[in-house]
Amino acid sequence: MATRAYQPETDEPVLRLPIYLAHFQSGVMFVTLGPLLDSVMRDLGIPLAQGGVPALVFALGNSVSIVFLNFFLARVTVQRILIGAALLEAAALAACGLLAKGLWSFAAACFFIGFPSVILTAVPGMWVSAHIRRQTAWALNLMMLSSALGMTVAPLILGALLGQGVNWRWIYVGEAVFVLAVAVVFALVPLEDISGRERLGLRQLRAIAAFNPRLLGLIAGGAFLYLGVEMTLLTWLPTFEVDVFGATETLAGLAATLYMVGQVVGRLASIPLTRRFLASSLLFVFSVLLAVFLGAVAASPTQGISLVLTFTAGLSSAASLSLLSSYSSRFPHWHAGVVFSSVEFSGGIGAMVFPYLVGPVAAAMGFRVALAVVAVPVLILAGIAVGFRRVTREAEPGTARGAA
Repeated sequence: MATRAYQPETDEPVLRLPIYLAHFQSGVMFVTLGPLLDSVMRDLGIPLAQGGVPALVFALGNSVSIVFLNFFLARVTVQRILIGAALLEAAALAACGLLAKGLWSFAAACFFIGFPSVILTAVPGMWVSAHIRRQTAWALNLMMLSSALGMTVAPLILGALLGQGVNWRWIYVGEAVFVLAVAVVFALVPLEDISGRERLGLRQLRAIAAFNPRLLGLIAGGAFLYLGVEMTLLTWLPTFEVDVFGATETLAGLAATLYMVGQVVGRLASIPLTRRFLASSLLFVFSVLLAVFLGAVAASPTQGISLVLTFTAGLSSAASLSLLSSYSSRFPHWHAGVVFSSVEFSGGIGAMVFPYLVGPVAAAMGFRVALAVVAVPVLILAGIAVGFRRVTREAEPGTARGAA
């Protein structure tokens, strides 16, 4: 199906403070469960085979909130959406720390933490996709760098607090206080709205799908695989270090930190690359490298080597999500924001499936096998990168051309 090009609304990407802050906060939330999971499982008596349930329910909250965001909140300004999401997250974090008594009450709290968390991720991405139509990958990479910073700092702080004997419950309560401060910033700093947003109905869904159904399918499939893998690593890497190498809680949290340090370094290094090379080419190379390094982490003979390889895995995965998401800008007008939110929805489904499956596989076959299997969907993502090249007929990196 032939498509026509759409002119960018702005020539240069300009991001706003709430965009960075929302992504930083969402990064903290997405990485919190991993470092705390071992302590939570021991305290609440959760068996290893059910250790993936909280991550599954957290991701379920992600996917449900995307539906809610597009079908019911389209008439609400993005600033008010961000404020409401932060307030809901603060309440859910406080409830998790103060009220959780077992697996299912803890999982229920995780659902209500996950629900606003993905809004804090999706709304900034929708904003960038709708407002910045040229050099979208560059802008998204810059935006997601703040999320990576949150994911880098949080495990280090959480591991240190656990090492000092701070109970996981008080950590959740402390995060609730921090999110309340974030909500105040959202209320004080204005953010331009996304013009023309409508509540999704059958007519809008048909229009979005008909514009380029193959491209939409590749975006959704790639998000399902990549975010499923990333949530698996953020959830289980610390427990992998404890189970395989007998690491302390502080060193176990360091695994997630090193993975995200690799992402920060990789994102900084990839910023100029997104202006020089095709997004599909970079996505292919990064996916192959990530699969290789995940297999190497699983086979590591010592903890030191595993931590070094965890850093290289983060380095190789750094720009994958921004590259994948940048294809949403090829859809017209506010539909681009809806397509970006489909990245979060599809990724939420993957984040439900993959982390949950790791628990039974690790219980039956060991953590090394479970982690090695995670490399398989990354290799499939490399194939999707080739599909992007064919569907979009990319000619110049960073442009917003229509696909054929």
